[in-house]
Amino acid sequence: MTKNDTPRLCGGTFFTQLLLSRKPTVSQRQRTQGETDVFHNEDVLFALLQIVQPDAIKPTGNSFETYTTNFKKCDGSIGEDLKFENESVRSAFTKRLTDDYPSVVNTVAGFCADYIDTRETPRNHEKLVKRLIEVISDDETIMDDDLFQIGKNGYKANKKALGKVTEVSLPDFLLSVWAFVALKRNDNSVGRNTIVVWSDPNTKGRYIGNDGTRIQQDISVSLPAFEEPAGEDASAVEDETYAEYSDPYEEQPTPEPAPHTTTQIINSPAVFFNSGANGIQINNTGTLNIDRGGKT
Repeated sequence: MTKNDTPRLCGGTFFTQLLLSRKPTVSQRQRTQGETDVFHNEDVLFALLQIVQPDAIKPTGNSFETYTTNFKKCDGSIGEDLKFENESVRSAFTKRLTDDYPSVVNTVAGFCADYIDTRETPRNHEKLVKRLIEVISDDETIMDDDLFQIGKNGYKANKKALGKVTEVSLPDFLLSVWAFVALKRNDNSVGRNTIVVWSDPNTKGRYIGNDGTRIQQDISVSLPAFEEPAGEDASAVEDETYAEYSDPYEEQPTPEPAPHTTTQIINSPAVFFNSGANGIQINNTGTLNIDRGGKT
């Protein structure tokens, strides 16, 4: 195996890096006691697929679980949706990146909040960024002038500059790498040898690949908050606020002056009011409102 064989950035190798920094849902001890994760690898992969194709439909049964295993291994059948060969899907994704980038990156921010471990103590999100930069730097098939977005407001860095960056917006960076995979590296099989090299031959499932330690500078990784898209209720209120009415405006008559009202506070235990033959007795201290503007 020559140097040019590994590493390769593709869907399976990108997915492997994400899973290494996946948010923990149960502890190792809980797993040994039979408890399972709240979400599984196939949930993470399907969320990635929806970034490219929001209307994707998850297959029923165990087929997508099989696709997920094969996608991670860069081997075997992975289903048509995960091959990113459909030109209409690719062009629609490209158009959304161009015309509605804030919405797409906001979706990735939600993905990060759901699936990536961003805790301060293990700092797995920073390790993820460093490992991906290392993979991109080592992949000789990625051109030096290939750009990856590392900050908000369209700030990008080419392959050569990535090894020196000190600030990265996690959703922007992950979106740019995933877009590179979907649009330029849709042949997932190119990462097969990389997966083999990254796997410990003596311990199944143990990762021994790029660890990001060659990226020695500190990198401040930010995670902008996910903004919940406005729902139907909000749009309904907005439509009602700016509704146009066809009825002609009619001038309303001037309302009559409101009758004068006097508030009298009664402090004595019993008070009598007389008006002709009528009498009013108030036995409890309270407030009496007497209308003097009406008819007597």
